[in-house]
Amino acid sequence: MQFQEHRSQDLARQDLEDAWRIRSEVARERYQTARARYRELLDAKPEELNPPQDDPLALARHAKSEALAEYTRILKLFTELTMHGRVPEEDLAASAAGGRE
Repeated sequence: MQFQEHRSQDLARQDLEDAWRIRSEVARERYQTARARYRELLDAKPEELNPPQDDPLALARHAKSEALAEYTRILKLFTELTMHGRVPEEDLAASAAGGRE
């Protein structure tokens, strides 16, 4: 009986790690996409280093910054889980769609 409990705990932990690994990969992809879009707009308008807030370049820079912050946050949580066994308190299912709950 004790072996089965230990085995199911190992499987549950592996499932949790897999879910957070996928989430970190999705966040990385979002960041890379935002970074590429920002770079594309910056290359098209290199003279506009400080565009107005509603300019596509400024919006792309903001999106890139937000995506990097989210990727960094998720990567930290994933690292804490895999390296130290600390289970993140946030709801993985609610935040899988990209929001922070």
